[in-house]
Amino acid sequence: MAINHSRCIYIALIVVFFSLHANAFSQNNSECDLKFIDHLVNTGCYEEALFLLDSSDCSSLQMNDSINYLRGWSHYSLNQPVSSSENFLKITPASSFYLKSHFYAAYNYTQTGNYDKATEALDKIELKTDSLITLKNYQIAGIKLLQGNLPLSEEWLKMTDRSRSGMTDPYDRLLNVLAEMKNHRSKSPFIAGLMSGIIPGSGKFYAGKKGGAISAFISTAGLGLVTWENYRKSGLSSFKTIVFGSAFAVTYIANIYGSVFTVRIQETEYKENVKSTILFNLHIPLLSIFGK
Repeated sequence: MAINHSRCIYIALIVVFFSLHANAFSQNNSECDLKFIDHLVNTGCYEEALFLLDSSDCSSLQMNDSINYLRGWSHYSLNQPVSSSENFLKITPASSFYLKSHFYAAYNYTQTGNYDKATEALDKIELKTDSLITLKNYQIAGIKLLQGNLPLSEEWLKMTDRSRSGMTDPYDRLLNVLAEMKNHRSKSPFIAGLMSGIIPGSGKFYAGKKGGAISAFISTAGLGLVTWENYRKSGLSSFKTIVFGSAFAVTYIANIYGSVFTVRIQETEYKENVKSTILFNLHIPLLSIFGK
């Protein structure tokens, strides 16, 4: 990785040198050199490739499919999905990059949560083979799953041929995610807080944190009993009653907040894990069919 980075820096210096001294060369040498830019992309020098692609010589070829592909793939590799999609979608059906670019454009939109644009991009692709129709159906099934539309996702999966090359394992994993989401019961932060307000620690028990539930109950109940005992013996204005009462109040409120926070974190983590799993399995068939 370090070697590749050093190579990119070296190439960048050459690119800058020739850019600064462009007037010293002939017109032919200052033209947009797609072979050299393609070499930069293939060696992982994406920023350097974009530098040349955005130069005046290449920018005049905005509708060139190769230019848009190289620019789109560079943005994709730099984790800039929106810019990547904008360039990919400019590629025409006449190009050998057309199918790969438009499928990846849809995947980029899926990554960013723009599911309507992702579906629209898939719908516009001109498909002529069963394997690509299956790929489209599978991608839409994943999008519907990300949107939480489980019945529709299941319908699209039924239209997907899992026996196609590179599809079997991702299909099965997506089906497992669908089954898991069907069985998942979301927990309510409000209920967790209410339960802990009634019985300290019960909200954490509801969240599945049994150890935390026991600890919260013992600490809160213990302080409550000590506060009551001091109140009974010395009254409300007693220093010990005030100190232990304050500690009890803080612990009691913290117990409620902790239960609410725990459930929220659990639900957020669950959703993020599901999203990551779905996106990963949507990406695998793209790599299998189109390559890197």
